[in-house]
Amino acid sequence: MKVSVIIPVYNTAPYIERCLYSVLRQSYNNIEIILVDDHGTDNSMVLATRLLETPSGENAQPLSLKILHHTENRGLSAARNTGLDAATGDYVFFLDSDDELPPRTIENLVRTADLYSNPHLVCGRVDVLPQDNKALHISEKIPDYIEGNEASSRAILRRYIPIMACNKLVKREFLKANELYFKEGLIHEDNLWSFQMAGPIHNIAITRQITYLYHLNKQGLTLERITPRRMESIKTIITSQIEMLAQERPLRTLQQAYIIFTAAWFRNLMYEQSHADFFKMQQWIRTTLRPFGREIHYHNIKNHLIYRALYLPPTLLRAGKNLRDSAQH
Repeated sequence: MKVSVIIPVYNTAPYIERCLYSVLRQSYNNIEIILVDDHGTDNSMVLATRLLETPSGENAQPLSLKILHHTENRGLSAARNTGLDAATGDYVFFLDSDDELPPRTIENLVRTADLYSNPHLVCGRVDVLPQDNKALHISEKIPDYIEGNEASSRAILRRYIPIMACNKLVKREFLKANELYFKEGLIHEDNLWSFQMAGPIHNIAITRQITYLYHLNKQGLTLERITPRRMESIKTIITSQIEMLAQERPLRTLQQAYIIFTAAWFRNLMYEQSHADFFKMQQWIRTTLRPFGREIHYHNIKNHLIYRALYLPPTLLRAGKNLRDSAQH
């Protein structure tokens, strides 16, 4: 089984060699490395090209290599899409160039895929570095193999597995057949991509091994304060997801719950940062999700409460959180 590892590169010179060495030292050797240069301004590609064209070091594997170039900076989504179009593997694996893989990652994922007759998606555990209790876990509520569209959709939309494009072995044929590309120009693009994947997916295999080392980069988008672009991305994501809502249940209910969770998370993030546009965004969320109120009786009590919380004053939510935290100590 051939695996295409797609690595977008943009201004990650301090980390790119660490990332690439982790791929070169994989125990599994039927790997195609696809490096996508997103027109950065540092020497990331110089370092990457030098390393990949003359691989050396302990356990360095012979490799199939493609280096692709954008003529202008187009963003992470576009770079992943470019890599996907160029991939020839049975499965693809997205790897960010400031992260790395444990030595047996691809072997463990491929073995899991073989064990369950090559499912659409194979996922392992993510270790977050440095250690800070933010590890991205796989829920104990799900088995090691999930079969059927409803159960597979539920695993994604209820976030039983990490909602990130990286750390997933995904069948290339499945992605192409369902046109599961990343929407360009977004921040938090994984949120929309996972939502889109949940519709057609029919089987997921799980390994409880750690298969991805996610480095918290203080310069990264994940930890940035909220910007106008970030707000517009969330609006685009939520609006797009509403337009894609299924007509039939339970998928429609699961999709709504996913959207409600995203909206509540971002609203809380803005409140935590005392953002100047908090009340504007809160009103937009309330107005946009108001039609969900007519169908809220289809949801479980937890989703019902999250939806209702969007209409409570934030100071009341804060008081409730403080009271709950105090009771736990």
